[in-house]
Amino acid sequence: MDFHLPVTMANAFHPNDSPGMDRTHEFGQMLRTLRDARNLSQEDLAEVIDRAVSSVSNLETGKSLPKLETLIRLSEKLDVPLRELVNVFDPTEPGDPERITLETRLLDTTRRLSVRDLKIVVEIANAFPQER
Repeated sequence: MDFHLPVTMANAFHPNDSPGMDRTHEFGQMLRTLRDARNLSQEDLAEVIDRAVSSVSNLETGKSLPKLETLIRLSEKLDVPLRELVNVFDPTEPGDPERITLETRLLDTTRRLSVRDLKIVVEIANAFPQER
């Protein structure tokens, strides 16, 4: 009676909440947005994170989940906080692909701003009514 299933880090803590294909695809979409914003090809990204091109392709198409080591490399090489990369797997976060793309682009844009300009952007954003 052999019924051992692989346990990923994501479902080790919440076995009934393992990331489905939607979350995997959301991560892939976010990764592609980040890669495109930096004018990198899949080959370029694969080289800088020391992975095969097929691995990058599988991540972007939602065919595989990234390992922690890959997430760390992506965070370092794409200059994106690690929490932003793993946030997509948070079951409490809504999984709207358009929102993920926009939040990723916004994060990239704000990281280039001065502290003064960033304060202004925060004030502008806070002026909008809360929806969510």
